Amino acid sequence: MALRTDPSDPPRAREADWYNRHYGEIQAMGPWYRFAIPELVRHLQPSSRVVELGCGQGHLLRFLVEQGLVPEENLFAIEQSQTAVAVAQSRLPRAHVQVGDIYQLPYEPACFDVCLMMEVIEHLADPVAALAQVHSVMKPGGMLFLSFPNYLSLPWLPVRLLAEKLNHPNWILLQPIDKIYFVPGLIRLLTGAGFEFQSATGSIYGPPLLYRWERDWMTRALNALRLWWLAFHPILVFKKR
Repeated sequence: MALRTDPSDPPRAREADWYNRHYGEIQAMGPWYRFAIPELVRHLQPSSRVVELGCGQGHLLRFLVEQGLVPEENLFAIEQSQTAVAVAQSRLPRAHVQVGDIYQLPYEPACFDVCLMMEVIEHLADPVAALAQVHSVMKPGGMLFLSFPNYLSLPWLPVRLLAEKLNHPNWILLQPIDKIYFVPGLIRLLTGAGFEFQSATGSIYGPPLLYRWERDWMTRALNALRLWWLAFHPILVFKKR
């Protein structure tokens, strides 16, 4: 779900090719979406304008429409994969989904109540510049939902490092740009960009070999213990100051 800088830049074109291949098949909605929904619903009104940056195939936006939470016309999204955009547009014909550039967002200033960046920030070459764009298009007090791979979660950091060193990208689905972040550093990054940390929810706590057996009730129990900062895919909620 990464977004490009300049489509004429050959490395960025190769990124787009990677994502076009990735989205050649219909993807399942990631668990980070499911666990973001309860908190997201609290901040939505029928008049809310929502933008998702790096929307993939538009799973979450489609859910919002199907549940009658936001009119389709109030949904906006960009994604660098034309393949993924075509899928999202076919499912959401009245939403505003397009191939786009997070470093040059095609929106008016202060126009969105809610922004979603799910599994995107780790794939950005210049997150500071991208967050400046995000900040500019959000209304004062607008809410930003952000998920990412948190390498405080054991044993994902050694798996990540070995996948890269031993050239086994399939171990962790390494993407063309794939940065390593930890919860405290990411919160500092967002705070420096003009956002105020509000809350968090965890998704995926188990190690790779046990992931398929992790049930939602287990995740909810760990979240009730406020252990979200150890989850592999925490969902962080920020407010624009």
